[in-house]
Amino acid sequence: FIEIKNDERARIKETAIDAEALLPGGPYDLWRNDEDARLVHELASLFARDPRLPKVLNASVVHGTAMQGVERGLLVARLARPDGSARTWWRTPVAEEARQDPTLEAVLPQSATLSDLPSELLAPDALPGLWQDGRLTLAQAKRYFSGKHVATIEHEGWEDQLPIPRCGQEALESAMESAVKSGTVWLVNGPTSCWKEDVPFRALDENAELLPPPQLVAPQELTPEALPGAWENDGTNGAAVVQALSQQRGVVMPWGLVRESLGEAVRSRWLETEQGDGGVADFVHAGSWRLRLPKKSQPPTPAPRSAEVEVTPNELQDLADAIPSLLSASAGHDLAFRLGVALNSTAPEAVRQEVDDLLRQAIPKLKSDTRKADAGAPPRGG
Repeated sequence: FIEIKNDERARIKETAIDAEALLPGGPYDLWRNDEDARLVHELASLFARDPRLPKVLNASVVHGTAMQGVERGLLVARLARPDGSARTWWRTPVAEEARQDPTLEAVLPQSATLSDLPSELLAPDALPGLWQDGRLTLAQAKRYFSGKHVATIEHEGWEDQLPIPRCGQEALESAMESAVKSGTVWLVNGPTSCWKEDVPFRALDENAELLPPPQLVAPQELTPEALPGAWENDGTNGAAVVQALSQQRGVVMPWGLVRESLGEAVRSRWLETEQGDGGVADFVHAGSWRLRLPKKSQPPTPAPRSAEVEVTPNELQDLADAIPSLLSASAGHDLAFRLGVALNSTAPEAVRQEVDDLLRQAIPKLKSDTRKADAGAPPRGG
């Protein structure tokens, strides 16, 4: 079998087939002139039944090739529903449960009508020739998906033609609204400006334009110095930022962009929200999202370092002699002394009274403390 398989005359294939080979005019001639759709499982079985075709060892190879053709936009996959409608896939992976359905069809794009359009296909560089002059309108999209348009794909040194299937206006509008909601595109129509938010009722009409996604506003551009019109009494709110940015840039800024930019400014700690408010989703509540500059945190006041030891009168005299040098060395750092005087508890009351009188003459608030002779405790301040 290996020898037969490796002989070119046997025409046995075990490697993948290119999806373009399954199209009309391809090397295998799989379509009759009156056909615009074939069951996918029948395409796979043809390679086992028709002696003209190469023998494919695994029918899943042809099935996978057809699915590859759908993802490349060469074919449309269509699965009929019980109510007579159909679900379609084009330039997107076919759902796994649909792949296994024996009624799944491969349809030529020029003969197919899409039940829905993936919103990511409306991105500026997703489909050749869909966008013009950096923008997309509903009228452009309707012409592109009329079922009669053939897009030109530029390759190095040659061009390829890609028929575009038909897509109804309702499905187109739904895809556009989803693309705006997901942030794939930015919608502008007069005073309406939407990005990463729901499209207002009837805002998607013939005058609406889809633009590439806007760039987030840098946190530095939201500060009082950069955007003074949005700030009052050291605070601002979402609605004020939208208005000030729109006036500054000469275009209505979408709330979704301002919301994302403010959120990033809060995460990066350029701004902070009041009362722990984490932002609002809808523009109607934008004015309630209060923001301010972060409060500057004061470094904690270090606790004074101190040393307490029991000293003799002679050592205290030496300390007094050193005070001028100590004050010079600690200038500006509030050098202070804490003094306690202890007198043995066996001293007569007359001696104690005389000592206290002398202490008060030097420092009025100072007096001696009584200490037992055998306590060995350090003196305490009085």
